[in-house]
Amino acid sequence: MKLVSYKAEGAIRLGAVVGQKVIRLNEYLPAADRLPDDMVQFLQGGEATLQRARAAVDRYVTTAGSGPAIDLADADLQAPVPRPGKIMMGGRNYLRHLDELREEGKARQEKIVTPPMPHIFAKFAEAVTGPGKPVVYPPIVRQMDLEGELTAVIGKRAYFVDEADALDYVAGYTIMNDVSARCLQAQGLLLISKGFETFCPMGPWMVTRDEIADPQNLSVRTYINEREVCQAHTSEMLFTVRQFIAQLSRVFPLEPGDVLSTGSPPGPGMYHNPPLLANVGDVMHVDIEGIGRLSNPVIADNRGPAAAR
Repeated sequence: MKLVSYKAEGAIRLGAVVGQKVIRLNEYLPAADRLPDDMVQFLQGGEATLQRARAAVDRYVTTAGSGPAIDLADADLQAPVPRPGKIMMGGRNYLRHLDELREEGKARQEKIVTPPMPHIFAKFAEAVTGPGKPVVYPPIVRQMDLEGELTAVIGKRAYFVDEADALDYVAGYTIMNDVSARCLQAQGLLLISKGFETFCPMGPWMVTRDEIADPQNLSVRTYINEREVCQAHTSEMLFTVRQFIAQLSRVFPLEPGDVLSTGSPPGPGMYHNPPLLANVGDVMHVDIEGIGRLSNPVIADNRGPAAAR
């Protein structure tokens, strides 16, 4: 099941993608079974709300698609979780990417070590934007890069969970583009370089866990326009989704609606020679097998006095 958050009549709705249509789940449920339109509240309902969502999809299908629906192409999709409680970002989690970092670090005589446990930083919810929505190129940025990352959406509270059971705490999977200002990251400003408004595109939907047999068996590709920047596979991760959840849950509880991005695959644009970076007018794409494509155009920042780049 592909669950979406979309805007209609000025409000965010909870829906599902069926074929090339988006249905509002509550249109196919009796009043007593109505679901919250907020994705975090929906996930807090656990398996019971997921079952009601599946029942709504089944009712739409049994009508042979003749019930209320909108064309997917016309839907104003938002990030599947428009306002996550926590946005946990994995770093240095692909073995080949560690090799890239070590090669880069030689020039600075910096030793890049293999992390003993998942390397995590955070983004703020204000950075989140949805599929098809523009990513704004800030005036102070000189090097905008993209990182396409498999992202797990937490479905129930996880605290001190065993690795063997960790995937039971996942509601589903989506795609995140960890947009990065490399010029600021190189100055040690990690949170700033990745925290600008719109620097956290997510989507286009959340695919429920039952449809992804193995999150460590997915291809990941990123593109600027139609030029491939990166090709990788989630089997190359240093820490698996299971390990992320199990180990992080020993530090702090993970809550429904938290999102966990599993790190950049090897080959972000900055590591090409010459670099393949995004510019105003480009479109960034991330494809992940079993989920789909997340696309976002890059636009100039027209919200205030322009600064020459």
